[in-house]
Amino acid sequence: MPPSHKLGIVAGGGTLPAQIIEACRKSGRDFFVIALKGQAPSGSFADVPHVWLRVGAAGEAIVRLKTAGCKELVMAGAVARPPWWALRPDGWTTGFLARSRARILGDDGLLKALIRTLEDDEGFRVVGADTLVPGLLATEGVYGQVKPDQQAQDDIEQGIGAALEIGGRDIGQGAVVQLGEVLAVEDVNGTDAMLKQAGRMRLDGPGGVLVKIRKPGQEQRADLPTIGPATVAAAWRAGVRGIAVEAGGTLVLEREALIEEADRAGLFVIGVDVQKSQRAKSRTIANDRDGKSGPLIFIVAGEPSGDVLGARLMAALKKESSGEVSFAGIGGARMEEQGIKSLFPMAELSVMGAAEVIPNLPRILSRIRETAAAVDRMRPAALVTIDSPDFSFRVAKRLKGKGIKLIHYVAPSVWAWRPGRARKIAGFLDHLLTLLPFEPPYFEAEGLPSTFVGHPVVENGADTGKGGDFRRRHGIKKEETLIAVLPGSRVGEISRLHRIFGDALFLLAKKHGDFRVVVPTVDVVAGMVRDACAQWSVPTLIVQGEREKYDALAAADVALAASGTVALELAMARTPALITYRINPITAWIVRRLIRVRFVHLVNIVLDREVVPELLQESCRPDFLAAALEDLLLDEARRRRQIEGYAEAIKQLGHGGPSPASRAAKVVLQVITKADAV
Repeated sequence: MPPSHKLGIVAGGGTLPAQIIEACRKSGRDFFVIALKGQAPSGSFADVPHVWLRVGAAGEAIVRLKTAGCKELVMAGAVARPPWWALRPDGWTTGFLARSRARILGDDGLLKALIRTLEDDEGFRVVGADTLVPGLLATEGVYGQVKPDQQAQDDIEQGIGAALEIGGRDIGQGAVVQLGEVLAVEDVNGTDAMLKQAGRMRLDGPGGVLVKIRKPGQEQRADLPTIGPATVAAAWRAGVRGIAVEAGGTLVLEREALIEEADRAGLFVIGVDVQKSQRAKSRTIANDRDGKSGPLIFIVAGEPSGDVLGARLMAALKKESSGEVSFAGIGGARMEEQGIKSLFPMAELSVMGAAEVIPNLPRILSRIRETAAAVDRMRPAALVTIDSPDFSFRVAKRLKGKGIKLIHYVAPSVWAWRPGRARKIAGFLDHLLTLLPFEPPYFEAEGLPSTFVGHPVVENGADTGKGGDFRRRHGIKKEETLIAVLPGSRVGEISRLHRIFGDALFLLAKKHGDFRVVVPTVDVVAGMVRDACAQWSVPTLIVQGEREKYDALAAADVALAASGTVALELAMARTPALITYRINPITAWIVRRLIRVRFVHLVNIVLDREVVPELLQESCRPDFLAAALEDLLLDEARRRRQIEGYAEAIKQLGHGGPSPASRAAKVVLQVITKADAV
């Protein structure tokens, strides 16, 4: 007997809508299709009841579905999130976007909000595609004739960690890993773009592995990761030798055709139990001491920058202890490369302070309890928490008085705002490692031993760029003026600044003549940066990867940058620059009443004078930026003074001495040794 409720099919790209339509026909179920313009294949629904609508016409779609008598809905097929300026939302869509705060939500957060609204406000029942097409979900095990070898299995484990990390930030659902190296991760541009990037980054040796899994906490009824025969073909073209998908969490389209394509290409396809993999990793943490007699150190990092610091600290601790130290804790791909087996995916902590924190709060609190319990059970010589104070300090408080040394790496900026935090953390920490030379006195005054170890920028390689090689590589003549432009690494920063930067460069070109522009960017926002820079009126080169970035900074005559870590990297590269930033005016009004410092650039803060021009908020205007850039380009003495100031500041930040990681490792071991001697 066919289902009684008429089904509404919101059809995007790919073959999934056609498979659902076929399933409805076989079961005798009535249905109606909303085909999304620019997403669903044109001409695909001529013989079925349907209407073509644009993505922004959600209100009209709801009216059409209700008029057709649909009670249940399924979202089928890929839908690329259109740029805000191209959405042209109708009244219903405008109201939904405003209520859901859609600008700050990732794709999964937006879909969750949409499903809640469709069910709670509009009376539909949203179902998953897997409930309509039996056997659509991936199953565990190898699909075709080709099986993964041990190296491929290791790459799959690494890929799961990388995919969980990127998924925890609601950015993408996949990663490509080769020989333990993450070649690419998925962003808003999708799997095909990720595979093309992986193909460009391919290493010598056996090909890499594409891993596709759900985002942590993902809405099961929409936007599950999907593969089909086309995915296999794209993977083969990228030099990938296998695909691993989450069993029970990935849709496999045209399974038989996919297996045939994989066998023909010599690729393996395997379904993996992600939860089983993570549980197995967790069970080995406490027992994986490898016979080492040195101290066990539990390290917690909650975000990518902390993962980098943690990895460097682990490498330095191994060197300082002649390899006898062992580790447990929570970290990302960098720390896992150093031998840590993360208690759970670090990506689960990335929601701290983000828009998704409230629905994830029970899980976060559970992870705090789980982490504290694991530390208490393992009895390490020390717990080292890295940044992420909302999570780190809650864990440390639970362990106060347990006989475990509690060390925190990266001091809260009490010198900038909320000075009362120094007294609070002094009540439960045993030692604090600071990045800035003037920070220890703020905490020592409250009785907390603190050590300046240096800023990580002094060891990240920003001073090793080869400008001449970069210019030769990209056909930029020695006498050509090159300006490095860095609009930020976050979606919000880029959306606020790219037009201002583009207009500033246009004004500068009218007065200063010909010049070239290079924009270093990171993988997760590269697509957005390319789209933004395509609107600029000056020749612009987009580059990705740390090596390319550092070479570009060294090659540039001057730079225009959003305030952030890159400003210090410019100082390391000795590239004269000006920094700028703009935030919401209300937020700026509040910040100005809380902040207790005159500057935002760390070079200016360390030297207590303006070495680098800061054009912030109201001064972040195209005409002001163009004028400031022109001053830098024309005034050699000004550029020289800035470079001299850079040298003075980065020396104070630890450049020229032992690495910050080495200093931090020595302090950690000293704290442990003193505890053992008591």
